Amino acid sequence: MLDAVKGGQWSVGDFDWSVPLAGLDGISSSDRREAGRALVFTARLERQAANIFALAAEFADDPRVRAIYELFAADERRHADAEVLLAKRYGVGEDDLPVPLDLAMRVLERGWNAPRRALHEISSASIILFELALDSLLIPALKDLTNDPLQARVFRLIDLDESRHLAMDYWLLDTKGERYAGRDARSIMNERPPTLLQRARGRWELVKTLGAMLVAFGTTTVTMPMLRKAARGKRMDRYVARVSAIPQKAPHALDLATFRMAMYGQRRILALMARLGANA
Repeated sequence: MLDAVKGGQWSVGDFDWSVPLAGLDGISSSDRREAGRALVFTARLERQAANIFALAAEFADDPRVRAIYELFAADERRHADAEVLLAKRYGVGEDDLPVPLDLAMRVLERGWNAPRRALHEISSASIILFELALDSLLIPALKDLTNDPLQARVFRLIDLDESRHLAMDYWLLDTKGERYAGRDARSIMNERPPTLLQRARGRWELVKTLGAMLVAFGTTTVTMPMLRKAARGKRMDRYVARVSAIPQKAPHALDLATFRMAMYGQRRILALMARLGANA
């Protein structure tokens, strides 16, 4: 895996970003704005993923695993840079996100002040859900909008990176599930029993993070019809099926309490998106 990740590195400098978007005249102004916003939103999520992988590298026991996760963090930062550049070709900048979505993302981005062990355990158990959503829902929706050759090449490289990320996500879930079977989430996320103050802080960080996630995904559901459409029908069925199949690829995943927590949070977010989508 380490050799594959090293061999798969690429650069945003490999592309000529001044080339106009193919078929731009055939895309309505509202669709252009929405596609650009979706790319900028994805870039913000990719930067969060970079933080998660950097944290995984920090807590890795094996030097090879540490090196893999350091490269994964570089992958995610590169994806974010590429997606911002793709958004510019739609005429959209990073400051064009809807205000509630921007504020929710700022809350998530400031959440890295929480205890690092707890952050690592919950984020490493939940990132697979985001990466499956990116692969099953968002990127296919953007691919449908235009056959632009540059965008297609960039998405292909991102797909290849994400396939390696997913392989390690399954491995980590299985490894942690086997190691922490029978332990509750609190004992996993704390190296020593937490004080009353630490418990209160942990609960506040969890509530704040979940609230920001609900606002973020709720806002995208209401303000971005393209993403709302992508989160329905066969694509959503495929995403749910891939999530349900995680234990087939990581047999010990459900033994991990933090993964079960992540699955519960995901179900709540999907339920909210379904309600908002039905009312939009």
